Amino acid sequence: MITRGMGVSLPPNDTMGNLEKLKGKLIKIEELGFEAVELSLHGMDVIRNGVIDRQRLEAYRSLLSSFSLSYTTHAPYSINLFRKGDTSIERASLIASLEVSGAIGAETMVYHVGRYIGEEEFLYPHTWLDYTKEYKQELLIEEQSFMRKLGQLGQQLNVRIAMENMRPYLDCPYYCYAVIPSSLVEQVEAINHPFVGITLDVGHLYLSHKMYGLDLLAELKRMVPHVIHLHVHDNYGKACFSAEKNQYELAPIGRGDMHMPLGDGEIPMGEIFRELPAQFNGYLIHEVRERYESEWAGLRQRYETAIHDQQKMHARRG
Repeated sequence: MITRGMGVSLPPNDTMGNLEKLKGKLIKIEELGFEAVELSLHGMDVIRNGVIDRQRLEAYRSLLSSFSLSYTTHAPYSINLFRKGDTSIERASLIASLEVSGAIGAETMVYHVGRYIGEEEFLYPHTWLDYTKEYKQELLIEEQSFMRKLGQLGQQLNVRIAMENMRPYLDCPYYCYAVIPSSLVEQVEAINHPFVGITLDVGHLYLSHKMYGLDLLAELKRMVPHVIHLHVHDNYGKACFSAEKNQYELAPIGRGDMHMPLGDGEIPMGEIFRELPAQFNGYLIHEVRERYESEWAGLRQRYETAIHDQQKMHARRG
């Protein structure tokens, strides 16, 4: 599969927030032969209360432009257009995220879609609202309208917006419409804007397939025409509770959204890659957890192995 480029993601930590540390990380990524890197905007600390810190942004722009890497970004996880009450800051923060993405030359910005129940509320069920079907539809329509406007801005800035299929949790299985990938497809189709598409997160797709009993390939085929960005990582298909965060405790029992390197879990990567176009007009980002940075050097080979295994399987079936 030919893509715009292959890269890794950098999590929101003190490396992202420190220009010298970030420079060292970018040097490493470039030396390993990657073409792209995904930057967490909240880790850069360039947006506060919906307002861009222009001086800090310029420092990042100067650093990033000194490398030959291509960039994608991830909007802050905390943005939730379905949050109860006034969402003006959410909207301002998302607009600011897109403007920052344009300023640093990013080609795609990943966005976590609206959640009926925010992850921060999971431990407090008494705060959950029992939304009617009609009110959920109102929220979806509001998001559609805002995303069309955001798509217009993205078109001006030449930044595509990629709405991500979300991971499921055992304690709040329907907190977000996008845990069902085909529901995300319906939303993107309703938005109907050339600069708004889908981030296919293969790990989240597999968790949803297992937890809800979805047909993996049927869901994937619905997504493919709208996919403009890829997050690839592995897991064992075992959803966990939202409070289960310690990866060192979860790994021995194979639970959760593990974000392991390809081949370390059980996701049929070859079958997934087979459904994607031979020429994919987007970036393939290995979104592995920080603990797997030592595996970066082998990520391209892991991907090529998955492709090779898929081709052998296809040849045997043929």
